[in-house]
Amino acid sequence: MTIFQILRTHVGAVVVSVAFAVAIPAAGLPAFAQAAAGTTVIVVRHAEKGDDDAADPTLSSAGAKRAEALAVALADSGVGSIITTHLKRTQITAAPLAKRNGVKPTVLTVKRGDAAGHISDVTAAVEAARIEQKGAILIVGHSNTVPLIVKALSGVAVGNMCDWQHADLFVVTLSAAVKGPAQLVRAKYGDADPATGADCR
Repeated sequence: MTIFQILRTHVGAVVVSVAFAVAIPAAGLPAFAQAAAGTTVIVVRHAEKGDDDAADPTLSSAGAKRAEALAVALADSGVGSIITTHLKRTQITAAPLAKRNGVKPTVLTVKRGDAAGHISDVTAAVEAARIEQKGAILIVGHSNTVPLIVKALSGVAVGNMCDWQHADLFVVTLSAAVKGPAQLVRAKYGDADPATGADCR
């Protein structure tokens, strides 16, 4: 069963969060944008960061591996728009898929202490991408912005993200109707997060 089939099976006409984790097979995700009447938005946190620059690090070797895993997982998902922040770790996470699909990412500047302003910028970028109708949309954010982005798009609170969490992948299907209900599935991709036992929620 594909993740899209799971979404169709368990999600009705109202906003519902599918609470279980779904592992994405190596073959990747199906073309959501073609399978759903609305627009599919995929939200992930940047991959594991390196220690080369305290202010704006790139990715570690594990992060580079995860970025490639993301490209494989989404190879057949129909991503035609990508949204990142100005920080290197989000852009490098998206780079393999952007190269594979020939997509030039939309880069948004994050202002420290202005999460609300950033979420507004992200939702505006999503709406612009929907108008262009290029297919599914990938958003690469940060641990403090991904939950806010998911809630803004789906209406579902997914809880805080721990510093060690990088494997979560949120699939939000926006209704074709302007104010129609959204649908949400929480999945996993790439290597599993460490079994740290720490609880940051």
